[in-house]
Amino acid sequence: MAIITRGLFLNWFKEKRFMQGSALVTLGTQIGIQLIGLATGILVARYLGPGGRGELAAVLAWVSMLVYAGNLGLPVAYTYASAREPNRTTQLLANGLIALFIQWPLLMLIGWVVLKLGLSNQPDQIRHLAFLYLLAYTPLNLLTLYINAIQQGLGKYNHFNAVRICVPVSYVIGLLVLVFLRQMTVGGVLFANLFSNVVTLVLALILITPQAKERCENKVRIFNLAALWQDMRYAFSAYLGTLQPFNGLRIDQLLLTVLLSVQDLGLYMAAMAGASLIRAQGYALGTVVMPEVAKRLDRKTQLKVLEQFAAFALLLGISSAVIASVWAKPLIELVYGKAFTGAASTLQLLVIASVPASLYRVLADGLRGMGHPISGTAAELISLAIGVPSVLLLARSNGADGAAIGVGLSSLGALVVTIQALLHVRKSPVQSRDFQTQEPTDKLPIAANKTGRPS
Repeated sequence: MAIITRGLFLNWFKEKRFMQGSALVTLGTQIGIQLIGLATGILVARYLGPGGRGELAAVLAWVSMLVYAGNLGLPVAYTYASAREPNRTTQLLANGLIALFIQWPLLMLIGWVVLKLGLSNQPDQIRHLAFLYLLAYTPLNLLTLYINAIQQGLGKYNHFNAVRICVPVSYVIGLLVLVFLRQMTVGGVLFANLFSNVVTLVLALILITPQAKERCENKVRIFNLAALWQDMRYAFSAYLGTLQPFNGLRIDQLLLTVLLSVQDLGLYMAAMAGASLIRAQGYALGTVVMPEVAKRLDRKTQLKVLEQFAAFALLLGISSAVIASVWAKPLIELVYGKAFTGAASTLQLLVIASVPASLYRVLADGLRGMGHPISGTAAELISLAIGVPSVLLLARSNGADGAAIGVGLSSLGALVVTIQALLHVRKSPVQSRDFQTQEPTDKLPIAANKTGRPS
């Protein structure tokens, strides 16, 4: 009995250390990505100037939105599926190729129309560049997302984060080459971005190959349209929740381009860049909590894991918000200069709004791991219903500060809906309503041991 108890304790201790280490590595990677992004943004702006930076931003914003919306939630479904059924790794990769060859031409067709309308005020050369960039960026980005989602579900967080950090690092290398060659143009920067995506895809393929070979020994059909449809059902349920209208699609910023002056919009963007560091905490922790919850086979253990991550997210978010609020003015002046001092109050409001947004992200990802992706979608719909009218109303009278308050109200609405969903899930059996990634006829075992890790 003592030996069994000691073994269970050691398993629990190793498991807890694994989750803590994974969360810290992912959080550190996210902060690194944010800081590198800030540095590359300053570098590109200095070389391209306001006009060129605006053209580049227009291309990247529209293409990124199209591809981001076009993934249809499949990366989240792949994370859930690989966490629950790790022996499907090769099948998920193969089915991802099928999905890609359907999504790619559809996105090109939609993109041709959207880019023509969205970039109507840009020169013909910029519209052509945007379409060519969409043509190359779509398969690179989607395939990398699918591969890395599988790594996330398998709990290979070192591989997962290596792929994530590879994008900005290789982008920096590409930009430095452009500076050396004196080819720092809008087209050159877009080429550097594509270069970073090619390098990242190659790294992702190298890292996933051993996993695919190891899992390939399982007798699972490689191409399976029925399994792909099951994954797509989960993806559709989680779709809007993965889009995150305010954090992902930047709907607040699109609204403010109409409502605010260029100066006030610039202040809001500067403040949002600082507040995004707190939102990034929720993203990083949610990235780990979803597969870790999905691996657990009983509700009590799932909730225990989620509660630990939620408590950490809340503590970290509040601590960061207090520091950022107190030092808002000197931080803004240090990073952007005294011309942006007016963004200090907006930063204070946005960092406060980021705390419930960060906690919401962790809870929503935990619910997705429990097989309830629709909860995040419902929360985002409420967020959208509260946020859009709030921003429209408050920004007109209070400028950037009013928009920040509207964003905060949308985050609170999403958090309340998510907490209600979590309380409801607490009372339900673990298997009765959880989303199943495979048809019962496939009879694929969930390869997990007692600690919840893949065997």
